[in-house]
Amino acid sequence: MDRMHCYRSLLRLSCVPVLALTLAQPVLAQSLLRPQQPATNEDSGFTWALGASVNNGPSFPGSNERSTGVRPVIGLEVGRFTLSSGGGGSLLDFDLDARDSGLTARLFQMDNFRLSGGLRLDGGRKGEEDAILSGLPNVERTLRGRLSAIYDFNKHASLRSTLSQDLLGKQGGATLQTSARYEFLISPRTEIGVALGFTLADATYMRSYMGVPASAAGITTALPAYRPGGGMHSTHLGLEVKTLVSSHWVLFGGVGYQQLRGDARRSPLAVRPDSYSVSLGLAYRCCR
Repeated sequence: MDRMHCYRSLLRLSCVPVLALTLAQPVLAQSLLRPQQPATNEDSGFTWALGASVNNGPSFPGSNERSTGVRPVIGLEVGRFTLSSGGGGSLLDFDLDARDSGLTARLFQMDNFRLSGGLRLDGGRKGEEDAILSGLPNVERTLRGRLSAIYDFNKHASLRSTLSQDLLGKQGGATLQTSARYEFLISPRTEIGVALGFTLADATYMRSYMGVPASAAGITTALPAYRPGGGMHSTHLGLEVKTLVSSHWVLFGGVGYQQLRGDARRSPLAVRPDSYSVSLGLAYRCCR
């Protein structure tokens, strides 16, 4: 009953930003204009991006250990469908659509408002990722379903709210992430984007990622038992830069800052509740 109550609470909270998106009216004046693309049939042809990025950040939210790795960057857009990994979807065009990771389809669009749905693989979490996780149960891999509502105020500013749910019952729970984003061109080839937002999570997600089960406390781990509830998980701020170094090559990078909140911040796993991440990558984009 407690799990169902938290889940219903999260769904009620999710209605707030979605309702705001539908009622929002343009309030920001347009300034810099983007280069216009030739009119095409969105259901024909495709655009793709392929590259790699170097990323440095905490082993998991709240960790005081950091890790650096190289990951592939893949983006493919065919009509209203997008396949993205490693942030490759955001390189397909200089626009406000962040194109979530995984497989995404544009479901509905009316004026500046649109809905998209998608699927993505969630890698879960293993104990060997950080010393403090040793002795805690692993969080299993799962398949997540997503529903995103996006409102573009103009060519530069947008508001996005994404509900993500574990579809396989692997204790991945549900999250709701809402972000305001502003992008502008500082030259015909270089774009800067700034995003500010927050993440809510239900009790299942919080207990899997920030909790310490009583069955492990004092037995397989020295950490005390901790059973968080659903609510605010974190706030985040990010800065991204994309620049065309040639007609097809795109250099990109970013800096992100995250701060755990509520029960997530009070978790014994939150050794360092404030964290930052950096990334730098290069990709080849074709054929816009």
